[in-house]
Amino acid sequence: MVTLAPKRMRIPGRKRFGGIFSGDVASFAFLFGFGFLFTAFFHVDSWRPALYGSSTPAFPAVLGLLTLCCAVGWRGLLRRGFAWVEPAELTWLDFAPVNRGRVVTLRLLGAWTGVVAVTGYLAALLLAVGGAGLDQWRAAVAMVAATGVTAFATARRTSLRLDALGPLALAVLGLGIAALRLGPAAVQLVAAGVLVAALPLAFGGEPVSGAGRAALLAGWDGRVLRSVAVTFLDPMMLLPPSVPAGGLSLRRPTPLRLAWAGTLGRSRYAGAALLIALAVVVAHIAVPTVPGAVLIGLGGYLALTPFGAGLGELWRNPGRRRWLGSADRELVLAHGLVLGGVGLVWTAALVVVTLAGGTSFAATAWLAVPLSVLSILRTVTRTAVDYANPGFVDTPMGPMPANLTRQLFRGLDLLLVGIALLAAAV
Repeated sequence: MVTLAPKRMRIPGRKRFGGIFSGDVASFAFLFGFGFLFTAFFHVDSWRPALYGSSTPAFPAVLGLLTLCCAVGWRGLLRRGFAWVEPAELTWLDFAPVNRGRVVTLRLLGAWTGVVAVTGYLAALLLAVGGAGLDQWRAAVAMVAATGVTAFATARRTSLRLDALGPLALAVLGLGIAALRLGPAAVQLVAAGVLVAALPLAFGGEPVSGAGRAALLAGWDGRVLRSVAVTFLDPMMLLPPSVPAGGLSLRRPTPLRLAWAGTLGRSRYAGAALLIALAVVVAHIAVPTVPGAVLIGLGGYLALTPFGAGLGELWRNPGRRRWLGSADRELVLAHGLVLGGVGLVWTAALVVVTLAGGTSFAATAWLAVPLSVLSILRTVTRTAVDYANPGFVDTPMGPMPANLTRQLFRGLDLLLVGIALLAAAV
């Protein structure tokens, strides 16, 4: 009797579909979240003044914003956070007649489905609230489908040097759609061009499903780090590390030289910062009810936080500060000076994008950029999380750890209060 080797293998004790059909907490969270998001379509009349005010929705700008959302989702897939296998499962699969690449491929499909679902939901909500016609719906579906195919074609292979240019080019197209007020037919032609570009972008590199053991374990390490940071309310663990910056010596380490080296070592986030600048301008055109200070403040905080990670690493490691031999105030001033320079560069890029989009921000809204720099410095200089006294207080949602929440939102508190003042000053 011949026993056929199984083509699929399920690890014992592993819940299917993330446990959403188990009747446990995951099922409740799924049903609650789905119901909350779905009920928004029954209150489009209430959402319309909040998003578009009393003006007629500018659907070219809405389609441009949708294109920006697709670009952000595409860039998120290019991080390839799905390429991981936990060590125990990896060892299990090594001695089982199952291809471990299937596990990575299924995770890729899951991540890709999530990105398409989120962008599709945003498109449906924005168009439904604005009362779009059939032509706008066709253009939106074409754009989501085309970018979804292109994102999958590039994410399924290993990373290439110019991968980040694809989402950035798509974001520029979104700005062009909003600035030139292109109609639905033109947007469908742009979507067709994006779909055609998927063919050459799919070549090069190796299939990510064939990643080696070292790459899969590195992905697992990153996943564990993200999980621990969320579980213990310590987002500073997610600050990106620096890579070696060639041509810069630290034989005589000074705070300013170390800050500059850390910024150069994180220059890979420059494309993401430019992508955020494009999103800020297009969102300002598409959703006129959101104050410019809110968009610039939140955008600047997200764009510049990776460049302030060097100070965060020093602050979390007293041994490195002792090695450097500088006072804490000197470290903060040096890193603040470099981060302020990066903020000026980002502001200049935002000005160029704003002029290209044919729009403008209030003068007080630009003060949100230095506000975001100060907020980042306050965020990364947070002391280690103290779990000894969580400080639970009773709220309508149940007991909340007030002390942990205060530590979690250090830096963001300054940003939110400052944004509220700037928005009220308009």
